[in-house]
Amino acid sequence: MPEETCEALSRKLARWREVRKEVSSRFNHDLRAPLTAIIGFAELLADSDLSPEQRSYVERILEATDKIVQMLDEVQKVLHEADQEAQG
Repeated sequence: MPEETCEALSRKLARWREVRKEVSSRFNHDLRAPLTAIIGFAELLADSDLSPEQRSYVERILEATDKIVQMLDEVQKVLHEADQEAQG
């Protein structure tokens, strides 16, 4: 019975690692790629001739995207640390 428990735990741990790796991969591609485009276009807008109101909107976009990037970096850091701990 203890062998079955160890095998079951080992399978669950392996599956958890696979899921975490998939989440990390999707995180980087599915969220960061569009976010990078948004930042790039907002920066292009910021370099153009804008009214004060329009410039304010672009600044808000850039501030918001910066906060999102910081959050994504933090989540990525936590995932990496969890991976390091699991590898032990």
